[in-house]
Amino acid sequence: MNVAVYSNAPSERSEPLRSSSICQMHATVFRLLLVLLASTYHTKAFAQKTRTLNIDTLFVKDYSHLLTARAYSSTKFNTLRIGSNGSTRDLVFKPNNQINMGVGASYRRFTINLGFGIPFINNDDARFGRTRYLDAQANILSPERATNLFLQVFKGYYISSHARSELGWAEQGVERPYRGDLDQFNFGASSMRVYNSRRFSYRAAFNQDAWQRRSQGSWLLGGYLTYYRVRADSSLVPERLASRFDAQAAIYKGDFGDGGVMGGYAYTFVYKEHWFATGSLALGAGLGVHRVLSDSFEEGAARDPISTLGPGWHVQIRAGAGYNSRRDQASISFNQERVYYILATQNIFAWSVGNLRLNFVHRFQRRIPEADRAARWLRRHMPEVIKDP
Repeated sequence: MNVAVYSNAPSERSEPLRSSSICQMHATVFRLLLVLLASTYHTKAFAQKTRTLNIDTLFVKDYSHLLTARAYSSTKFNTLRIGSNGSTRDLVFKPNNQINMGVGASYRRFTINLGFGIPFINNDDARFGRTRYLDAQANILSPERATNLFLQVFKGYYISSHARSELGWAEQGVERPYRGDLDQFNFGASSMRVYNSRRFSYRAAFNQDAWQRRSQGSWLLGGYLTYYRVRADSSLVPERLASRFDAQAAIYKGDFGDGGVMGGYAYTFVYKEHWFATGSLALGAGLGVHRVLSDSFEEGAARDPISTLGPGWHVQIRAGAGYNSRRDQASISFNQERVYYILATQNIFAWSVGNLRLNFVHRFQRRIPEADRAARWLRRHMPEVIKDP
C-alpha cells in the first residue's frame, strides 16, 4: 500500500490556520478516513485467502522492495466556481497557492513526502492577497487499486474571473479582487479498481516505485464520497453582478455532500522502453445533498436555508510523463478531482482540488531490516494490504 500525505509548510505569504480546535477536528476526520480505508482492506483479508499478485514482468517491473528516494517541486490548487445564467462569465475564486520543494522516500509500497514553501518565490500577497490554510492530500496506490484522500481548510480567496473595476470595488491594497472573509472546508475520498494490474501500473507514473516497460492500459471502476462547506460574511456573488446570476447563486453559507459510482480508463504509452506518457480519465455520477443560505441584496429579506437533493458529477483526471529506468526516473505528474452540483434553480456550483509535481527519483539497491520486519507482520495480519512484489 502506498500512502503519500502532503501538507503545506508555513511561509511568509501563506500561514497555516491556527485555530487549534478546528485543526484538530479536521485532522481527526482525515485520520478516520485512513483508518476506515485500512479497515476495509482488513475485513476483506479475512474473507479471502492470501494470494501473490501475478505481475507480467515483460510489461511492469516492481521495485517496491527497494528504497526509492525523490526530490520534487509541487503546487496544489483549490478552486470554487459559481455558474452564471449565461449573461456573464462564471465567477471563479482561488486561494493564493504557493510552490513547494521537498524530499521523500518509498519502501515496501509505503511513501512519505515532506515539503516546504520557497520564500523568495511565494511573495505575491500584494497581487493575490493572503491565504491561510491546512492542506493534506493522500494517494494510496496498490497494484490493484488507486485511492485519493483529501482534506483542505482555506481562508482568503481572490476572484480570478473578474477585475476589481468590473465589480465596482474600491482599492483594497491588493491587485486582484480579494475576499478575506471567505473560508471553506472539504474532505473526501475516491477509490477505483485497476482491472489490468498484471500489465498496467499506476504506481510507475505516480509513485515512482515501478517501471512500465511496454504500452498498456486498464479499465477502472469505483466510487467517491465528498463533503464541502463554504462560509462568508455576505454573498459570494458581488452586488454589481447579482442580476446576472440566479438568486440561489448568491450563497454566503453552504453545505454540500455527495457520493456515487465512477468509472474510466487509464493508458500508458511507452517509447523505446524508457520514455512514457500516462493519461487517466474517470467520470462519476451520484446524488448530492445541498443546504444553502443566499443573500438577496434586498433589505429586510428573509435568509432562510434551502435544502435540496440533486444530481452531482465527479471528474478525476490524472496525467504523467517522463523518463523511467531500473534505477532512475524524472517525470511530471498532475492529479485533479472536480465536483459539480446542480442547485434548485439549475445553477451550477463546482469545486476542485489537485496538485502538479515535478519528480527526480533514484532507487537504491538496499533493504531496511526494520521495515522488512514490519512488512512481514502486516503481511501476516493484513495480507490484502501488503503483498509480495
